[in-house]
Amino acid sequence: MTISIDSRKASAAFRLIVDKLDRDDVTDILLNWEDCELSEDGANIIQYVGRDREYSRGKYGGKVKVSKKEFLEWLLSDAPFDEGVYGATIRENADWVTRIESARVASGLYLDK
Repeated sequence: MTISIDSRKASAAFRLIVDKLDRDDVTDILLNWEDCELSEDGANIIQYVGRDREYSRGKYGGKVKVSKKEFLEWLLSDAPFDEGVYGATIRENADWVTRIESARVASGLYLDK
């Protein structure tokens, strides 16, 4: 299932997630999604690229912003429960299921299937 979200809606939805969920829950979701983190102010998704992440600089390292739109499209799809990525028992992991469902509801974009 492919989901497409307008960038402005994605930005507003991401802000709702950050405001309504515990920061640790948002961080856990982002790390498991694309090895990303929440910026200090909670306004952006960042990823450290390069061999040693945060300490690399220049062409092959440093900090980059990651699309909130891409994150929301992933969050609202079936991808967070992809057994090929997260293991055969991902739907049995109550903490993960709760975090994902809470983020979906907090986004204001999630329609129960």
